[in-house]
Amino acid sequence: MVRKKLMNTLSIAQISAALRHPRDRKDVYQDYNTLRQRYILAQAAKHFKLRDDDPAPLYGKTLLDVGCGESPIGQFLALSGADITAIDSDPKVVAQAEAAAISFGAPITFHAVGPEKLLNTSKFDIILALDILEDAEDPAKLIWVLKQILAPGGLIIFSHINRNPKAWLYHILLSGYVYRRTQPGSRLFNRFHKPQQLASMCHKVGLKLTHVQGLKFSLKQQLWMTSHSARTRYLATAISAADSKR
Repeated sequence: MVRKKLMNTLSIAQISAALRHPRDRKDVYQDYNTLRQRYILAQAAKHFKLRDDDPAPLYGKTLLDVGCGESPIGQFLALSGADITAIDSDPKVVAQAEAAAISFGAPITFHAVGPEKLLNTSKFDIILALDILEDAEDPAKLIWVLKQILAPGGLIIFSHINRNPKAWLYHILLSGYVYRRTQPGSRLFNRFHKPQQLASMCHKVGLKLTHVQGLKFSLKQQLWMTSHSARTRYLATAISAADSKR
């Protein structure tokens, strides 16, 4: 049954074209980041009722980038006026990200810690949980931690991988073993979640998923684009359930 679904997902011609004309990982990632940046700003503008023509729309807002990696998102959002804190559990990654931010001229505060270290110490208006759920041994607990450090009236932005045969094909087989854009074996299918599963985990800790935006990767064009369907990847916004009732 799974094999049949996979065969229906992509044609032989599509797979052949993808193998012949792969784009550079850096270029593909830049496209992906651009879509996420636009989504974050659009959702923040809608949620906080920000002006469209404001050159620094996030001025006065505190933002936490969890699992920041090299932090290109943080560097971009620093230009929007947000007070940004970026964290990652890997000290080497944090050192690289901090050096890149200094070179870019982005005022970002970095810490080599996990989000649980911020419990009872900090609250943030915007929390970015971008592509970290698939690395979490206990995603439900991670979402609970994020809820605890979310300021009243704030929002959390997720990016995650759906859980179905097509998502496995794109984000494990092609990404890890064909394109080698991710380390083979680094992604586990049982750590992917459907949007409904993410909504359920959010609901259990007092969050409400208010928006989902699908993303898809075009094998033919070798670029990321938005989609009406969240079949492989998606972005999602969550707010406190109590805030949604006001």
